[in-house]
Amino acid sequence: MKNLELRVGGVPEHFNLPWHLAIKAGLFDELNIKALWNDYPSGTGSMVKALNKNEVDVAMLLTEGAVKAQAKDGDFEIISIYVQSPLIWGINVPEKSDLYQLDDISNAKFAISRFGSGSNLMAYLLAEQEELQLDENSFEIVNNLSGARELFKQGGDFVFLWEKFMTQPYVDSGEFRRIANLLTPWPCFVICVRKTLFKDAQNRILKMITVVLETAQKLKKSPIASTLIASEYSLKVSEVKEWLELTEWAQTTEIDPNLLQKVREKLSTLNLI
Repeated sequence: MKNLELRVGGVPEHFNLPWHLAIKAGLFDELNIKALWNDYPSGTGSMVKALNKNEVDVAMLLTEGAVKAQAKDGDFEIISIYVQSPLIWGINVPEKSDLYQLDDISNAKFAISRFGSGSNLMAYLLAEQEELQLDENSFEIVNNLSGARELFKQGGDFVFLWEKFMTQPYVDSGEFRRIANLLTPWPCFVICVRKTLFKDAQNRILKMITVVLETAQKLKKSPIASTLIASEYSLKVSEVKEWLELTEWAQTTEIDPNLLQKVREKLSTLNLI
């Protein structure tokens, strides 16, 4: 069997620990696959760009970002759900601001990693919920979580949507104030593969993903999982235990086309595709 080298990308967050464990343990060796991990702190928008430019082969994208990009002729296939449970987005504001509840954000700007990212798309979902009107001037591009932290040091009326547990340390330290949470109305992460690559190596890639999903199930059941994740990502063990209880990785690579259609319809309703 010919060796296959794959560039794999994802955010540097706890959701992707199963990939790191599988790679370190050599679990893809029997498939003659060498997986090279690449962190994308800027998130889904930057990974979509990397997929389309042939800079990464396999990527864990937020579902809404993947569906939006694919609707714009993204050069990749959505081949599997990765995380079945919804993402809990923390709605964060600077501690030095006059924003204390959702009713206060009508004139605030949304800090986003980039247009087309999850932080951008979920802002529209929140705006629909709160009956706000958004346009391109409603956003401030900060690239990633570090960029949001720099922006928030200045104070001001900004809102930053990012995964609740990864932003918790900055809420605890007083950099951020969380005024609410927002859940995605669908599974939060999907696995995407460049079209030409998937056409040529579909069976091996699906077997690789099956190995990752099996690793995720073992991690979730492990008695040391919360301690390991807390250590790897600088989180509190108690918070990781809560996150593990709420998080469900997919158990099969099968994907329901009705699910993706549901996401398309919602994004269409929001005039995003």
